[in-house]
Amino acid sequence: MQTNPSTLEITYRRSIWRLTLDGAFYGDYRSRRHATDSADAAARGLRAEGRVVTIVTPAPVQ
Repeated sequence: MQTNPSTLEITYRRSIWRLTLDGAFYGDYRSRRHATDSADAAARGLRAEGRVVTIVTPAPVQ
């Protein structure tokens, strides 16, 4: 059975890093590292279930 790909997206607004899964709230974090660590962990879990996952992050601040 083929499943639709999932997207984990990290955004930054008002000093909070927000993680969403397919547009639904997944978590708020005070640091970019915690948000990316959580996204990586969620992606591993979803991939273990056979799902295809893409992680989208904002461009690094220069």
